[in-house]
Amino acid sequence: MLSTKLIGHENTYNLILNNFINKSISNSIIFYGNKGVGKATFTYHLISTLFKKLDKNSGNDNNKLIYNDSHPNIKVIRKIYDEKLKKYKTNISIDQIRNIEKFVYQSSFSNLPKFILIDSADELNNNSANSLLKILEEPTKNTYFFLISHQISLILPTIRSRCFKFNFLNPNKDIFTEILNNFDDGIEQSELNLLYDLSNNSPGIAIDLYNQNITEIFDFILFFFKQNESLSYELYEFSDKVNKFDNYEFKIYLSLIKFIINNVIKINLGINLNHLHNSYIIKSLHEISNFLDNKQLFNILEYLNYNENSLYSLNLDKKIFNLNIYSSLRKI
Repeated sequence: MLSTKLIGHENTYNLILNNFINKSISNSIIFYGNKGVGKATFTYHLISTLFKKLDKNSGNDNNKLIYNDSHPNIKVIRKIYDEKLKKYKTNISIDQIRNIEKFVYQSSFSNLPKFILIDSADELNNNSANSLLKILEEPTKNTYFFLISHQISLILPTIRSRCFKFNFLNPNKDIFTEILNNFDDGIEQSELNLLYDLSNNSPGIAIDLYNQNITEIFDFILFFFKQNESLSYELYEFSDKVNKFDNYEFKIYLSLIKFIINNVIKINLGINLNHLHNSYIIKSLHEISNFLDNKQLFNILEYLNYNENSLYSLNLDKKIFNLNIYSSLRKI
């Protein structure tokens, strides 16, 4: 659930808000930066503020509709969840983009501007991207496109050239802590440090990690990396647990494995881990480096990079996938 409170990104927020008020803003804007740094929160907060300024008699009505994705002047485009397959579709379809045209030309509610939010534009395929490009090439008065991107290179170059772009950087430690405390003021400092390190200081990812009881999961991963047995009862039991993860949860889980591997590689190369803040993590990574060399670690990364996409697209067994990760460490 998105926070209605915006923390950080003040300069970008004030710049765009003032340009909107002065009617000197582009009709098409890309907000890009790492996943979880607040791009969607920023966008919803910006639209909410604009509607408050333009429709002062609406009270909280607009705000409720905005955050429920039900405001008549806002259209949100995301990947569709397939109820039969119990997973999200791979891309935003061309039909979803074609439906935007109807929205663009329909009458505006209370003469307020209309907004199309695409979250994320990275998930457009060639057909849907080209369909969007045609709409962007013929901008309609008082209609604005916000394209959220976690990896801007995935967006069609011709779309990028049509849009004004704002880069969202990861927050510093103080802003990160404030965002996490706003989410839950009961998180202890040691866990905040853990979340800061594991999420690469991305508040959105950190909240997802926290919701998954990440401390327990991370301890399991460390335990299996330190084990000398190729397979164990504990690993089978744990693999049953991760097999129940949905694709997004499993991606987060794999990101923790990659975090461990990448940092142990750095240790083996003699690189200091000055970017990390949690002493427990640093100690554990050094322990793992004592018996895993970079050849072993690169082989695991190769396995993940080669097979991860197939895991999701072909709906493969996550239990077997997980067992292969840890058993491969012992086989080498």
